[in-house]
Amino acid sequence: MRQREDFKDGTLGADLDTGVTTIDFGSDPGFATIAAPDYATLIIDPEGAGNGPEVVYLTAFTATQTTGTITRGEEGTSDPGVTHASGTVWRHGPTIEDFDRFVWAYNGDDPSDVAAVEFDLTGFEVYRIVGWLRPADDNVLANIRLSNDGGSTFRSGATDYQWGYYVHNITANGENKYADAHDSEMTLYNGIGNAAAEGIDVDIQIINAGTANRKTAMLGHCVGDTYNENYVQTLNGGKVNTAEVNDAIQFLFSAGNIAAGRLAIYGYPTP
Repeated sequence: MRQREDFKDGTLGADLDTGVTTIDFGSDPGFATIAAPDYATLIIDPEGAGNGPEVVYLTAFTATQTTGTITRGEEGTSDPGVTHASGTVWRHGPTIEDFDRFVWAYNGDDPSDVAAVEFDLTGFEVYRIVGWLRPADDNVLANIRLSNDGGSTFRSGATDYQWGYYVHNITANGENKYADAHDSEMTLYNGIGNAAAEGIDVDIQIINAGTANRKTAMLGHCVGDTYNENYVQTLNGGKVNTAEVNDAIQFLFSAGNIAAGRLAIYGYPTP
């Protein structure tokens, strides 16, 4: 876990040569003891006064000591790292990884006259997918499927998924529930209309996709306009019935193509 402590900075007590993984602070830097899986982020030469900034992770440190273990060239900076001379400034502070943790994973897709829209799911812990889709056919279901082979195929076996959603019919002021513990996809909603102003708006999260011993989960909510001119909102949840890494997602309707839409995906980066 990423550790944060206020107002820690100093200068190197010895040269930090290329590839070296022991940092010499020269004096006690004031960190508490750090051990795996925890780490603290340090920026070496943050102002570029020497050989240029480098982000390193302090992965092992004993309180009151003057040296620690680091990993070099983190967060896209040079690896195994440049040489930093003794006296070079180091700073424990925020980097881009600490801001806007939900960042654009992909710019999105504007599907039109296609059977499905698909996104890669790699490199992030949690995905948030937002946007809208309108079907070419009337009175259809909006579904999602997941892949475990990079999008070459998508799970569609009769017992691959479980899902459920609660729906409130705003137009008719009614409520209902739908669920299936063994299905070939996860359904977001049914009865979606294909008129110009109809379709479905989605805001869902995909969780655990990159963890082999967890079942990938979906949760979120949708709003939609149905074929019989009702306006509805849903609370959704579902899972893949197998614990595995899922590395792609597919949106499709139960019949016909996607007529139009816009989907974009944010990701919570893997630390």
